[in-house]
This record gives sequence, C-alpha cells and structure tokens, in this order.
Amino acid sequence: MPTVTLPSKPDAPIAYELFQGDEASDLLVVCLNGLGLPQTVWKPTIEIIQKSSLSPKPWIFTYDRYGQGASPRDPRESSPDKEPGYAHTLDDVTDDLHETLQTLFPDRSSRIVFASNSIGAHIARRYADRYPTIVEGILFLDSNPGNTDYAEIWPNPKDASFDLERMTPPGTSRELYEAAYTKMTVIFAASAKNKEGFDRRDIKSILPDPSEPKLKGSKTSGKGPWVTVVGHELEQFSKEEWEMMKVPIGMAEMYTQPMWQKYNEGLCGLTDPDRAKGPLIAPKSGHFIQKDNPAFVAEQLEDLIKKVESS
Repeated sequence: MPTVTLPSKPDAPIAYELFQGDEASDLLVVCLNGLGLPQTVWKPTIEIIQKSSLSPKPWIFTYDRYGQGASPRDPRESSPDKEPGYAHTLDDVTDDLHETLQTLFPDRSSRIVFASNSIGAHIARRYADRYPTIVEGILFLDSNPGNTDYAEIWPNPKDASFDLERMTPPGTSRELYEAAYTKMTVIFAASAKNKEGFDRRDIKSILPDPSEPKLKGSKTSGKGPWVTVVGHELEQFSKEEWEMMKVPIGMAEMYTQPMWQKYNEGLCGLTDPDRAKGPLIAPKSGHFIQKDNPAFVAEQLEDLIKKVESS
C-alpha cells in the first residue's frame, strides 16, 4: 500500500490508496473511517462506483489515520504535553488530513466530497467548517452522536428511582442490565481510551449541536454543501449490540434509537433545506454501513456526486 510522508512528521508515513478517476473530473472523494475499521472496508463501494455509468468519475481517496490500519502510531504520543492514550484530538486529525491532501494533491483538493462513517462524521464537519467552500458534499453514514453518551440516555441502575420492569425490555434481569450499562457507559464514554489514540473529550464542546455550525459548500452561490444522512437499521444494530456487548434486545429501541434519529435529523440542518437528504435507513446495516451494504452506500454516494457536479 502506498504511503505519504507529511512535512510535519517525516518519520511517520501515512498509508493511503488513490482510485483514479477521469481526467475531466477535478472532484476528490475522501473516505473517512470510524474507529473500528480501516480504509480497506471502503473498497467494495469504490469498485461499484468505478463500474457504474457515472461520468465523469471522480478520484477517490482512502487513508488510515495514525494509529489505525496500515499507518504507524501518531508521533504526537511522544510529546510531553500529551496524556498517555490520547494521541490526537479532532483538530489534530483535521490538521493531518489537510496536510495529507495538500501534500499529495495540491492541485486536486479544492473540491471535496466526504464519505464518512461514525466518528469520521465529526472530521468531515470540522474540516468543512475550517475550510469553507472546499467541501461540496458530505455523506454521513451512522454518524457518532458526539454531543451525548450512554450515561446520559440510559437509566442508571444505581439511582433510587430506577425501575427495572418499567425502564428495561421485558424479561431483562437486573444483572444483565447492570453489566450492559457498565460496558456501554465505560467503553463509549468520551473520555474512554481507544486503540487508535483518538482523544474524543473535546468533541462535545466543539460540536455540541448536530445542526451547527452551518456549513458553506458553494464557491459561487453562498449555499451549503449537499448533505445525505444515513442511519443504521434498528433490527441489525440491536442484533450487533447483543452479539458484541450483550445489550438486551429492545434497549436500542427504547433509548438509543430515538436519540440517534433526532441527531440525524439535526445533521440535515447543517446545510440549506433544498440540499439535505434524509435521514435514510440503510437496509440490513448495523453501525458500519459501508461494510454491511456497500451497494447502498455506492448508490447514495453516486447520487450525491451527481448533485454536486450539476450545481
């Protein structure tokens, strides 16, 4: 896999792949990973787009952030002002992405469409806000709701007001619920450390509202970017939560899904109403939609690209 050396970090090359488009296209599609899966998970979607009738075909770029996939650990980890386990913040990651694009494509990074999954959505929003009119489209795939966490939406079993029968799915034992509550509130807390070293503690303060700040996407009209918001399918997501975390079936429907749906509706407010699509539900897809249904992702990405190119 190719690598690129950033001028600011000469000893830590970033792994990437570029899928060539048509010379007539100056549009660059940038795929932004979540925490859980590397850049290779985008390949089935990209292959569908490359075989499609879309014309001109854009150039598509995938990469692994420092600490994930084929890229090395973040050199920032050795900095004395970094706490162990917190290698890079949202702004650090945004800086690295900008430097990567400017290093590789100085003449092909002024028109961008982001395809983002999970925490990648925050990177897309932050980049679009910091570099207005460059990002002309964003595909949000099950954006991580960065303004809340499970401790705020699930009832605490230690509270005096906790009522197991009323507050949990039928048949849920207290032992099962307490174990699931502990896992979800610890593992997915903003302060929780992760394998990549992505420090998520300041995301809530940077992006407290899914609809703000409003984004500027057009270089000529003053309009925002084209935005498509996609969420997971509840049944598949609930199944994944049970298999991976032993979360009782029904908890997502009671608590997580209403919060997530409201958040996704908010994301549509990042741009002008006539440039927002969704929230859609990805059929047969859990959190990693690009893994579960690449054909659906390709369909939505093609639709987004056509809107960008025709505006």
